[in-house]
Amino acid sequence: MKTNIIAEIREFLNENGWKCNAPARQAAYKKFGAQPEHKLTWSDWAMILDYACLVGGARPGDEYGYIDARGEVATAKVYDLYNIPKGLKNPFLVCFSGFMTAHLYTFEALRWHYKVTGELLRIFCTGKEGNKGLYKKVVERLKGLMIGSEAEAYLRCLSLLGDEKFMRQYERAVADTDTHGNFDEMYAMAKSLGLNEATFLLVSGNPTYDKRLLAEGMLQLRDKKYADVKINLCIVHCPPRYDFAVPEGHLTEILLGYYAASLGPLAKDTTPLSLTLLPREGAERYALPGLEDVDWSIFRSLISDYSNMGWPNYQELLYGVPHEEAVLNIILSDLRARSCFTPESYDEALLQDIRTYQKFLGGAYIQGENFEEYLDMSPYVPYFRR
Repeated sequence: MKTNIIAEIREFLNENGWKCNAPARQAAYKKFGAQPEHKLTWSDWAMILDYACLVGGARPGDEYGYIDARGEVATAKVYDLYNIPKGLKNPFLVCFSGFMTAHLYTFEALRWHYKVTGELLRIFCTGKEGNKGLYKKVVERLKGLMIGSEAEAYLRCLSLLGDEKFMRQYERAVADTDTHGNFDEMYAMAKSLGLNEATFLLVSGNPTYDKRLLAEGMLQLRDKKYADVKINLCIVHCPPRYDFAVPEGHLTEILLGYYAASLGPLAKDTTPLSLTLLPREGAERYALPGLEDVDWSIFRSLISDYSNMGWPNYQELLYGVPHEEAVLNIILSDLRARSCFTPESYDEALLQDIRTYQKFLGGAYIQGENFEEYLDMSPYVPYFRR
């Protein structure tokens, strides 16, 4: 990136009041266009990515006690993708988060659970836009896979993998634009079905997102507005894979942006996780055990230089970066990330990953055929443990 471009971007930001929300990012993109990506090499990032998964991901078997909307002690649980218990109360695999491998992990969880238990888990997809406008040119189309909303993109991909009627059984118009809104959508769906208890098995596809979801979800579900539905909060941990075709499925600025957005919030606006103390007013998430020991210096470049989906205050809080410099870093990261994809390339990559997975399954599902029989005939081999 040329120095004079950076100077021009600084001038642009000074004129707009150093904003980096979705409209500001769109305006910067319109004025300056996508900028060249960093040259990324696996040797430089392997250790950082591993540590990111350790810090942001949760281990299957982990449990966190918290006070729910009923004032009762509830337990948030973490499950292995290949060891979801049978007999959960009104379970839903919730496919969301914008990570465009989430549908593959969701289908694999569905497939394996059915093969092992004979129980067919229900599917719910949520997510409206997200990513601070980064995917605006992708989703605002009339044709394609990744269009309209994240939920619609997931439903289209899942409908290529399995029975479309089954996949869309719990489809609803989504209005959420953030993590908080995703939980509102889950609750609203359960409420609309007349359920007084539901188990949400969150499948994000992002191996660094577990702790953020738990930290924010447990605090949000304390709100009394959810009291009429007993919500059992669960994470389905998605093991990392870096051989996908989609930009977040291999080493790109998009992948690093997702990881930065998953990790940065863990250190901000927290309140102690306690069964006896009231949360701090204004807190956005719980501080989970173990996070006080994180070596945040390892993530300095990740969070400062690749936060194309995050906010500048993570840089300010963790590394003392001046506000204006942090905003500039966000805008530069956004403009570089836009070089990682086009609407057409995203669709092509999604189809490539789906076809690779279908080949593993032994062939594509044909609409109208027996879906359960198709699952039964799939290989007794875990796709994400090969």
